[in-house]
Amino acid sequence: MMNKKYILGGALFFLTSLSYGQDADNLIENPGFELDEKQGKKIKKLKALSALKDQWFSPTGVKADLFSEYAREDMVKVGKNIYGSEPAGGNLGNTYAGINAYSYNNREPRTYLTTVLLDKLSKGQEYCVKYHVSLADLSKYSVNNLGAYFSKNAIEVEGKNDIILDDKEFPVKSVGNKVYDNTFGFMPVCGIYTAKGGERYLTIGNFDETKNTTAKKVKKAKDIRGTQIPKAYYYIDNVSVEILTDENRDQCSCSPEAEKVVEVERVIYRKQSTNMEDAPDEDKVAASTIYFDHLTSQLEQDAKTDLDVLAKLLIDNPSYKIRIISHSTNDEIKKAEEVDYHGDLAQRRSSKIIEYFEGHGLDKGRFMEVIQDNKSPASSKNTPLAEAKNRRVEFELVK
Repeated sequence: MMNKKYILGGALFFLTSLSYGQDADNLIENPGFELDEKQGKKIKKLKALSALKDQWFSPTGVKADLFSEYAREDMVKVGKNIYGSEPAGGNLGNTYAGINAYSYNNREPRTYLTTVLLDKLSKGQEYCVKYHVSLADLSKYSVNNLGAYFSKNAIEVEGKNDIILDDKEFPVKSVGNKVYDNTFGFMPVCGIYTAKGGERYLTIGNFDETKNTTAKKVKKAKDIRGTQIPKAYYYIDNVSVEILTDENRDQCSCSPEAEKVVEVERVIYRKQSTNMEDAPDEDKVAASTIYFDHLTSQLEQDAKTDLDVLAKLLIDNPSYKIRIISHSTNDEIKKAEEVDYHGDLAQRRSSKIIEYFEGHGLDKGRFMEVIQDNKSPASSKNTPLAEAKNRRVEFELVK
């Protein structure tokens, strides 16, 4: 039996029809925690997993988090957020979840993610379980014991207690139960589960006592701003549960070859600061080029600073209009061919900028969009810095 810190509830949740692209063999309805734009804009603070209540929910009294590219508040954005910086993983889309897997001296309760499987598991059948994790940049610790637990009934926990399984209950863990300390990109956690039969729920988190959890201190990277938090906080994305076959058995072992980090380019080009105070307005506008992270349309703080200056110029000169020339890279175009969500990236970058200008009270009619995609690169070199220069939006003054 399980630890008495929680009880099991028997209520099943109504399953909505599949609305997110996924592998047809995956028993997880929304593997990437995806939200549409309307839903994403409602994410304004932490503990917002309830936005996916028909697909994912928190089994304890402390709710897990969602981070969305569409979120209006920076603290819950995909990309830079309250815990660091990480684009979405697994190439699935615009959102990921976040959980606390450990805190020093148990100062903060852990959080967990639960979903209802699309079908009950069959007794004796082996299943491949996989999800991707990235340790938040501001985590002071990294831990092992990340696990996936199957149950027939939904777990329900009263108050702020953790979920601790007893010795007869075994969550699925990676081979070797490794400590996951990757803060740059998502890494798969893989395991094989033999079903008892009838399991309908999957819960992800740390189910071990703190005394049995290995916690290692993490040194903060030099380019990360902010104070480290005394816990191990993980972003979670791209969850799958599939029947184990000869074809997917190797990928389910999380061998060194399969366990390569899903890296996302995080080089963002930074312009040199130049005093443009006495320059002609045409030059000021042309110097306002802004740059983006890989596969995102999120505006960095440097970009917002440039756009604020440009907005003031437009406010002070009501006759001015701006041509917005938006670009993406060869690699981003290639990703769009693999994953529909990444399509129209240059268009989304342009739209995000216009939306920002509208927030300054500027009329949309004062902007003309030119979508170049990868047709006019700033650099033809095949290097991370060259790619960073090409992920840009340029501006031209139209009087």
